[in-house]
Amino acid sequence: MAPKRRIEPRRRPVQARSQATVDAVLQAAAYILVRDGYARLTTNRIAERAGVNIASLYQFFPNKEAIVVELERRHGERTDAAMMAALARPRGGDLESTLRALVEAYVAAQTIAPALQRVFTEEVPRLRGRRSVTAGERCTAGVAGFLAASGVQSPRLELAGWMLATICRSVVYHAVLERPDDTCSGALVDEMVGMLARWLRGDPPRATSDDRPGSADADRTIPG
Repeated sequence: MAPKRRIEPRRRPVQARSQATVDAVLQAAAYILVRDGYARLTTNRIAERAGVNIASLYQFFPNKEAIVVELERRHGERTDAAMMAALARPRGGDLESTLRALVEAYVAAQTIAPALQRVFTEEVPRLRGRRSVTAGERCTAGVAGFLAASGVQSPRLELAGWMLATICRSVVYHAVLERPDDTCSGALVDEMVGMLARWLRGDPPRATSDDRPGSADADRTIPG
């Protein structure tokens, strides 16, 4: 059985010069990943783009996988910080204000280098040692508490929190890449807030010309 490839850094930079080398390597890797994709990423191309000797690269990283893992770790720290900062902003006590803070938190996390996030999500293989979850997924456990602290009630609040986090994460991820104008203008946030508020309240579906009077169930409980 072949030995497992090491995918963590060989050593961490201590001096400013070493830190500059590592930063240049990671920036070069990010550039190549976004432009050419994971399959065309090599340590030689990274070193050339970074303007460093290949031997200097290998002082810190044994292979391209280790570079990607470190790059994703740093990217995750940035998205984590953006999301938690958004969740900590003051908000009103009504449901719409609570949901707006939550959706804006996901937007804040996903709009940091979205093209790089797409590569991590869609191209990079499941490497041992990779961050196993995204920023949004790591915050899922806190969404239920966030809702509860904001006065949202549900018989299955933990499940409601998971569903809400999953919806936000998926919609915002695709919107940032596919509908950037709606994301930047705030239209996406407005639409999601309205939709999610109706769901959490258990409001009946909006009536259409084809709906028969009295067909909506006005006694639905708040879903979980």
